[in-house]
Amino acid sequence: MNPAFNTLISLLVTLPGNIIGQSFDIKGIVRDNNKVGIPCATISLKNKAQGYIADEKGYYQLKVSPNDTLVVSSPGFESSFISIKNVVVLSPLFIYLVPKEALQSKKVENTNLFQRSAMEGIYDHPSSTAFNATVGQSVALKIENSEKKEALLSKIHAKFDKKTLAQTKLRIRVFSINPVTGEPLHDLLTKSVIVPITSETFLFDIEPYNIAIPAEGCFVGFDWIEMPKGIKKQTQLSSSNTQVDFLKPCLKTTSKVCSTKTFSRVFASEWRSWSPAINGHCPSNVFIAATLKY
Repeated sequence: MNPAFNTLISLLVTLPGNIIGQSFDIKGIVRDNNKVGIPCATISLKNKAQGYIADEKGYYQLKVSPNDTLVVSSPGFESSFISIKNVVVLSPLFIYLVPKEALQSKKVENTNLFQRSAMEGIYDHPSSTAFNATVGQSVALKIENSEKKEALLSKIHAKFDKKTLAQTKLRIRVFSINPVTGEPLHDLLTKSVIVPITSETFLFDIEPYNIAIPAEGCFVGFDWIEMPKGIKKQTQLSSSNTQVDFLKPCLKTTSKVCSTKTFSRVFASEWRSWSPAINGHCPSNVFIAATLKY
C-alpha cells in the first residue's frame, strides 16, 4: 500500500467541534519507505513563512491550525502535502516520503575525463554588507557553465561573516535551472548533506557525489538547518540597557552590480529573486561560487 495513503488512514480522524479554529501541536517522525527517519526533513505550512526542521532522526514538533496544509520535503524525495482541515492528527504523526525517480540527476561514471578546472559564480572581494539568514531559509546562486558543455561539480565555495558561529549547520543544495522562469528547479544532489560552519571561508568538496552539470549550468546554495541559540550582548542605548541578539549567521556579499541570479525562499514559500530596492543592499551577489571540472 502507498505509504502516503497509510499516513492518512492511520493518522487522520474527524475533528471535534470544540477544536475548530484553535491552534494545537502535532509531533511525529518523517520516514522513508523502510520506516527509517529522514534526517533534517522540512515540515512547513503552505503559504506561510513558518515551519520546522526535523532532527537527525526525523523527529519534529509543530504548532498548526485546522486550516493549515503541511508541506513535507527532503532532497531526493517527493514532497508530501497533508491538509489539516476538518481532521485531527493522532500522535505521533508518522509521515512517509516516497523517493524521487532518479531522472533529473545524471551521475558521472568516469571522473578522470574531467581534467581542467575553472571557478564559476560570484567570487570577487566581499564588501561589508551581509545577508542575514534564518532557520528554514534557502539561498541559491546561479552558476554559469562558461564552456557550455557537460562538467563535473567539484567544489562549492562561500564566504561567511566573522560573527557566524560554529554551531550553525547548513544543508548543501544543488538545483537544475527552470528553463521557463530561470529559478532553481530539481534536486541534483539527491542526498541530505549537512555540514557545520567552521570558519569564515567555506570550501566543500562535492566531487565524490559525481554530479554532472549540464551546459546551461546549475544553482548551488544552502538551507539553514541549525542556528546559534540565544546568545545576547548587553548594549547601552540612550538611558536604558537593551539585550541585542548580535550573532547571526551571515553570507557576505560583494560589490558587483545586482542581477537576478540569486534566489531565496523560507520554508514552503516560492523562490524569489532579490530586489536591492526592497532589501537595501545587494544579496544577488552573495558570495557563493563553484569549481567545475571540464
